[in-house]
Amino acid sequence: MNQKEFATNRSDKCGLTSTVKSKDLDGDLQEKNREKWRKYYDTNKYRICNNTLNRYCLESMERIQDLCHGEVSRYVLLYPFEECAERSISIELKKRGVFPSQGRYADCYDAGMLAYLYSVHRCAFMQYSHTEAYIRKMIRIYVSCALVIYDDTKNLCIENRFREIRFDADTSLDRY
Repeated sequence: MNQKEFATNRSDKCGLTSTVKSKDLDGDLQEKNREKWRKYYDTNKYRICNNTLNRYCLESMERIQDLCHGEVSRYVLLYPFEECAERSISIELKKRGVFPSQGRYADCYDAGMLAYLYSVHRCAFMQYSHTEAYIRKMIRIYVSCALVIYDDTKNLCIENRFREIRFDADTSLDRY
């Protein structure tokens, strides 16, 4: 079986044909695969992001901690949160228009801290030398996931014509 047959015959568990970067694949097949993946992501983005933040990340860190505890401790000391991640998180949140007065700030900041921990564990396990760049990359991804999860309730309310009420929201009704 050649590469083209393998790429067109292989399907993953969600029924999408896998995309293999190959010169043999024509542009139409790659475009169809991108469209299918985009459609799948749009319908399941809450579940994908929630699993990434609340399941995959934590399970992965536990496994890595069990395998190489000493190396993880060394990486945490080499790349402390205050120097490597704190500024990157605040920059990413400002870029996305998330400020401390908003309710989603805490969720996004927590996701950034989780991204830092995951990155340190992953880099310790894989012996990466580009840890700081990896931390910044994962912070962007995890903040995006946190925003999807946070905004999903708003979208659900809009679709079903409900009124969204957040207890942590700053309302102007309490003033005068």
